[in-house]
Amino acid sequence: MRRVGLLGGTFDPPHVGHLVAAECARVELDLDEVRLLVAGDPWMKSTVSTAEDRVALVRAAVDDHPGLAVDDREIRRGGPTYTAETLEELRVEEPDVEWYFLVGQDAARSIPDWERGGDVLELARFVVLTRPGHEHDDAPARIRELEHLMVPALAVSSTDLRRRYREGAATRFQVPPAVDGLVRELGCYGVR
Repeated sequence: MRRVGLLGGTFDPPHVGHLVAAECARVELDLDEVRLLVAGDPWMKSTVSTAEDRVALVRAAVDDHPGLAVDDREIRRGGPTYTAETLEELRVEEPDVEWYFLVGQDAARSIPDWERGGDVLELARFVVLTRPGHEHDDAPARIRELEHLMVPALAVSSTDLRRRYREGAATRFQVPPAVDGLVRELGCYGVR
């Protein structure tokens, strides 16, 4: 059976923290592949860039990284996107895959609030990406019982990167060079 990880997000923009987490999961969980699952219209979060631009940015981020790929199914599906629907769809399309859903600690805490939050934990093996110093948190017991994977703590965020682009601050080394070039080419985030 193939083992495939899914790292979902808006990736607005994708940054080195996303790539480090994906690569740590790929190597340390012995996954055949990690797919960056680009959220279409996430019901719990808003986006700044268009879905098409975000997919292009993620493609630029993973283009030369074997073992990392882009999954844009939620954008192609349209409408609000729910993890349960995506996992059900993947299980039908690729029944010979063992699915690992990679989720950060903040998102893991909110799983009980997700649409069909109780179902998602049965549809894939959930792995909580944990940063040093945050091993013990106030998550519900069911979330604490999930598998945890320690990943390096990087002080980089999409929110901060959007501000940095808008203000003309340094972004080099926080995003892959191909992503930085495409952000500037597309004029995302009010780049100047």
